Amino acid sequence: MRDNRIGFRIAKLLARQRAGQITDEEVRELEAWKGKLPENEELFLRWQKGDFFSGEYAKYKEIDVSRAKDIMQKRIDRERRAGWRLRVLRISVAAAVVLLAVGSFYFFKGEGDGKRDTVPSIALISAQRPTLKLNDGSVVLLDSVAAGFEEEGVTVSRRGGSTLAYLAGDTLGSGTLAYNTLNVPKGAEFNLVLADGTQVWLNAESKLKYPVVFGSEERVVELEGEGFFKVSKDASRPFRVKTKSQVVEVLGTEFNVDAYPDEGYVYTTLVEGKVKVDAEGKSLELVPGMQSVVGGQEMYSRKVNTGDVVSWKNGMFVLEDKSLEEIMSKLARWYDFNIFYQNQAVKEITFKGKIPRYASFESILDILERTGEVKFKVSGQTVTVYQ
Repeated sequence: MRDNRIGFRIAKLLARQRAGQITDEEVRELEAWKGKLPENEELFLRWQKGDFFSGEYAKYKEIDVSRAKDIMQKRIDRERRAGWRLRVLRISVAAAVVLLAVGSFYFFKGEGDGKRDTVPSIALISAQRPTLKLNDGSVVLLDSVAAGFEEEGVTVSRRGGSTLAYLAGDTLGSGTLAYNTLNVPKGAEFNLVLADGTQVWLNAESKLKYPVVFGSEERVVELEGEGFFKVSKDASRPFRVKTKSQVVEVLGTEFNVDAYPDEGYVYTTLVEGKVKVDAEGKSLELVPGMQSVVGGQEMYSRKVNTGDVVSWKNGMFVLEDKSLEEIMSKLARWYDFNIFYQNQAVKEITFKGKIPRYASFESILDILERTGEVKFKVSGQTVTVYQ
């Protein structure tokens, strides 16, 4: 499992380098990996060549999708039996690079006949930039913040390429609180360390409003979009996440809130600890592994695979029995495109599978077309879906 994590981490760095989004810290990490083995250097050099994509994508298109997973597992098992531990690592890194470069993930919805039209290319990820709205109303482009700055007497530090940390220590706000709003656009993701030490991971097209320093009685933030929270324990000050239709209250725990305004439901998934969800005069408590669903007059809980739900913050979309409409909505936030359905019924077709967040959009559409259920036409930033 550790070898796979290393492989996907390196693949993600290579993909970020290709997209022009890699940070100085990540460059150093990539250089350290490259210098460990000659094979790593060779793979890195191949990645820089234009024929890497065309060659590997041509191989990928010949794959029997239904057998791909079994073949890879047998190959890994064979290497392990032979005692080649290091060789398994090299295979997983190379395989992960191909996976993220050309989207060699798998989707299941019947075998399909393999006949499909050529899918035009679309931009990998639009170059949109996360912003921070300060208490005085001014807006800062976060990629222009080299190290850090001071906001309302608190030092705000930039860590790596995508983390902002408020270094307030044990300071408590008094009187009127000062607020900042972090805005993460489509095709981006950002991390945040709040003044109390709570960690927040924000998904694409998400917004979080929060105090620069929390008050002495409660800790309240407002979320629009999706965020994963790892809350610092403080029994005297409950932590609350407000969305348009609900409030989640915790003392110290890990949970995910999916509250995009264009979707009909809000999903709160508990990974660790305990939370209470309040909405429209109703409330329910969650234990780890449970998810609340709030929308309209409905409010209920269900058991889910929490690893699948929070996979987005680890570089993957895991979609289990998701409708095409749900899948395309998630992809649109990451790749930044508009969707038009020629036939509304096609929205309800369900799929399941795994999608690397840094795979090429062209390869994702190609895999979906391989099922024989749907086809796509790309024009500019608009994707038309038809059968």
